[in-house]
Amino acid sequence: MNEIQRKLWKLAWPAIMGNISQTLLNLVDTMMVGHVGALAIAAVGLGGQVSWFMMPIMAAVATGSLALTARFVGAGDEENAALALEQSLYLSFLLGIPVMLFGWLLGDDILRIMGASEGVVRLGYAYIRVVFAFYPIRFVSFTAMAALRGAGDTKTPMKLGILMNVINALLDYLLIFGKLGFPKLGPVGAAWASGAGITAAFLIGSYLLLSGRLVLRLKLSYSFHPEMAERILRVGIPTMVERGLFSFYNFLYMSVVTRFGTVALAAHQVGLRVESIAYMPAFGFNVATSALVGQNLGARRPERAEKTVYEALKMVGLFMTVMAFTLIAFPRYLVLPFISSGDPNYLEVLRLASIYLLIVGISEIPLGWVFVLGGALRGAGDTKTPMYITATSKLLFRIVPAYLLGFGFTIGPIHFEGLGVIAAWIAMSLETFTTAALFWWAFRRGKWKYVKV
Repeated sequence: MNEIQRKLWKLAWPAIMGNISQTLLNLVDTMMVGHVGALAIAAVGLGGQVSWFMMPIMAAVATGSLALTARFVGAGDEENAALALEQSLYLSFLLGIPVMLFGWLLGDDILRIMGASEGVVRLGYAYIRVVFAFYPIRFVSFTAMAALRGAGDTKTPMKLGILMNVINALLDYLLIFGKLGFPKLGPVGAAWASGAGITAAFLIGSYLLLSGRLVLRLKLSYSFHPEMAERILRVGIPTMVERGLFSFYNFLYMSVVTRFGTVALAAHQVGLRVESIAYMPAFGFNVATSALVGQNLGARRPERAEKTVYEALKMVGLFMTVMAFTLIAFPRYLVLPFISSGDPNYLEVLRLASIYLLIVGISEIPLGWVFVLGGALRGAGDTKTPMYITATSKLLFRIVPAYLLGFGFTIGPIHFEGLGVIAAWIAMSLETFTTAALFWWAFRRGKWKYVKV
């Protein structure tokens, strides 16, 4: 490895390990809930999608915090780095409160709009009410971890993430199935387990930041600094819009998938959980690239920032090749642990989820490029370009083809019957290639090197 590759790997591997722990937790959640039945899988899956819709708001502050912290650390400005951290945490907590209320008041209506059956709505809303209760501290924790990554510390988020997921996994078993005297809560038990893990990580992370043991120290002035808050939001708001569009498009996409029936939805959720394995290296290099690009631009070394991105693309390409081969070669074996042979829909869920993995496996390498190039632009503070790309690519190359090819259409003498849920998966895979090409074009233009934050 050359020097840049070593730096990338030093930052990437803790992020990958942290993502592995999160992915394993998601897989454990799915396996445990899966043994309750297809209805439970669908309810938790859709409930998770509603929860995911709130991520844009969380990402707004976190992205701004990461970009500014990376720039300040690269420039050796510790005072402003600490100030950016403090103001980011205040903003995160304040934004988390209305999100919590949204889930409590409108969660069941959102599930119905997505086309869920009443059984799925009942279980999914019970799950949502608990998950959203922890959103204020979840926002704060997410932002603090983003700031640390921007400063070059990916090990602390990894350790806290693993701790959170271990607590979550243990409580999953106890609360979903009612073991060792705990109440049997079913899918809602998974939500309480998640909240307990988030709370534990939040408390320990707060102590570490206040103690001065980390690369960043939280200095509480208990005052609001409008100028710094404005800089954070100026960088972060385009990310919020981008992620908001992504969530809205995902809402439309999941509404298409949901209308193919509960079995198709269950297969989609299982396939999505398995595919999340492939995100592990991509996420790690996304974090590493964001941090190093921001730090190099802060140190006024744009050429080195660009070279860092090229090296990251090479490295993530190798990892994603392995992931693609795994998904394509062993789809049935990857699906089997997540479904119960006693479920009457067992064989159909197995068949459809295996097809899902075959289709998305083809697009894993460009998916890795999307992670790296998107991370590079956001780390540089160029958050508008990803917003524009998401606004066009997801709609034109995923939503529209998924609907038309899935349900069929008639235009004059041309009549197409529709391929069902498989068409939706084909559209998703093809859209990944389109998005990767647009990100590559934006990166090659080079305007990201001159963004002011």
